[in-house]
This record gives sequence, C-alpha cells and structure tokens, in this order.
Amino acid sequence: MFLVFVSTNLHAQPVDVAATKETLHLYQFLQKTFHLGILFGHQDDLAYGVNWKYVDGNSDVQSAVGAYPAVYGWELGRIENDATNNIDGVPFAKMRQYIQTAYERGGIITISWHLNNPLTGKTAWDPVPGTVASILPGGEKNAVYNSWLDKVANFLQSLTGKYGEAIPVIFRPFHELNGNWFWWGKAHCTPDEMIRLYRYTEHYLKDVKNIHHLLYAFNTDQFANLNEYEERYPGNAFVDIVGFDIYQRDNNGKAFVHNSPFFDRK
Repeated sequence: MFLVFVSTNLHAQPVDVAATKETLHLYQFLQKTFHLGILFGHQDDLAYGVNWKYVDGNSDVQSAVGAYPAVYGWELGRIENDATNNIDGVPFAKMRQYIQTAYERGGIITISWHLNNPLTGKTAWDPVPGTVASILPGGEKNAVYNSWLDKVANFLQSLTGKYGEAIPVIFRPFHELNGNWFWWGKAHCTPDEMIRLYRYTEHYLKDVKNIHHLLYAFNTDQFANLNEYEERYPGNAFVDIVGFDIYQRDNNGKAFVHNSPFFDRK
C-alpha cells in the first residue's frame, strides 16, 4: 500500500491554459478541499476485489464502508505494445468503461504509466542507463517514444462523459523518479534529462496531441529532505499537483518522512 500526499497550492489555474472547463472545475475543487480532509482512493476499484472480478457495481471499498472511493487509480502500462490488457491485467476496454462509470458517479480519475523500456523493449523495471537520453529530441528512440505517446493520447481522448465532454484525469508520469528501480530512476539519468523528459512529455500531449483534460502530478518516492525532492522537479509551470509514495515496509509502522518542510510551503 502507498499513501500520496498532494498539494494544489502552486497556481490559481492549471498549468494548461487551455484546460477544459471540467478540468478547471476539478482543479478548483482540489484547491478548495485540500485543507478540509482526505480524498480516499483505490487502485482498480471497480475491476476486481476479494473473491470477485469484473462484476458490475462491485467495489471492495463500497462493500466495506458503504460508499465508493473518491479517487480511482488506473494504469496505462502495456498500451504502448498494443496489448489488450494493462499490467494489472485489466482490459483497456473495461478500464475505459470503469473510468466513465466512476466519473458519472462524481469520482476523480488518476492514471499512471509503467511504460516499457523504449531502448531495450523490456519492462519498466529494466533500468538501463541512457534510456531517458535516448527518447529525448535527437535521441535514437525519440520516434519510438512519440509513437507510444500517440497511443496514450488515443486512449485519453476516448475518455468521454455522457455529453461528449473529455473526462478530467490526473496524469502521474514517471512516478517514484528518485528511486532506482525504473529506467527513469535517478541512478540512470541526470536531473536535467529527467526534467527535460517530463516537460517534453507534457508538451507533446498538450501541444502536439491537443489534449487539454489533464492535470499533471509530480510524484517521488520517499525522500530525505526538500533538496532531494526538488532535484528533478520540472518547475511550477509544468506541475499542478505534487506528492510522494510511501510504502509500509516494516513491522513497526514507522513513517519514512517526518516533519517535511515541503508541506509547510505556501
């Protein structure tokens, strides 16, 4: 399990100046509710659970507390390979339907992407140095990466509500980027390369693919101090939401981050 602590106190408006009205409304809602409490989320909530799979209306959260989660997490990994199912085993067609169902219920959608290593063709957990550099403009795999972004864009553009409006999505690319387990991790690229990749990805989706229903989330793993957190931060002009992942890895319930000055910032 992981906890994500998010703040939307970076801007009065989303970083995408052409954001759809629905996306703007989501951003404003997050701004207003940030200090009021916690929005509970659950990955793949409508797709499967304890002793069930693909049953319409089912949700372990709803079964446990009598209400569906506020936030629904989904995953795009393997879409770059034209696979039928994502890395969680959920068919993309069903995932689209679940996102639409959750949105109509008033839920918030967040999507991550465990994309394969474009340099080697292996999984996201193939941390080969030089991969990030290879997909930046001028790199040998830039065209491959662009083609993968095209597939992501096609899926995102297919997420529409009952009136044809684009469903707002919190997009969380390159999560846990200060760890070393993914090919975009800190041991496998420079801070400048990671910042350029984040900015390039956002530029491609917004300005090349004309996608304007995304809020962009910057998400690290555990960190020791503010300097480490900010080392690969792409800048306020590219980030709507900030957060980090924390996993319960010991038996003592110890938190990995204590009294972080980051969350005292305005």
